[in-house]
Amino acid sequence: MIINMPATRVKRTAKRLRIILFAHGMKLTHGRARDLAARLYGFDGWRHFLESDRWKPNSSFDKDLSETAFLERDAFQMNVLKAAGLGAVARELLDRVDPTGSWAKAQAAKGQPIQPWPPVPRSLLGQEQPPRTT
Repeated sequence: MIINMPATRVKRTAKRLRIILFAHGMKLTHGRARDLAARLYGFDGWRHFLESDRWKPNSSFDKDLSETAFLERDAFQMNVLKAAGLGAVARELLDRVDPTGSWAKAQAAKGQPIQPWPPVPRSLLGQEQPPRTT
């Protein structure tokens, strides 16, 4: 399953993955975060994403999918996180990183107000954030 999204969205997904995993005590290098983000969109890794046909139209966000298509995409992304050894935090990670809008749709389906992605604590933006490495 390939989910075409702009490079800025994939980069933002990588940054969110890194910050949330750091809050859980797991360090992820910048390069590995980009690879994991690209895999959430169905690519083999960051390099495969960069080499893909960027002229193809973007895929739909979760809120615009049928229920069946949404559940297939959600299951695919959960499996990517589990395969990366993140099964224990996969659901929270997918909901908070929200690469394709699954968190917003899940909140709406539960009848809960849709809140924006939680802000990053200031402590994670300072010296405590892991250094940027590739």
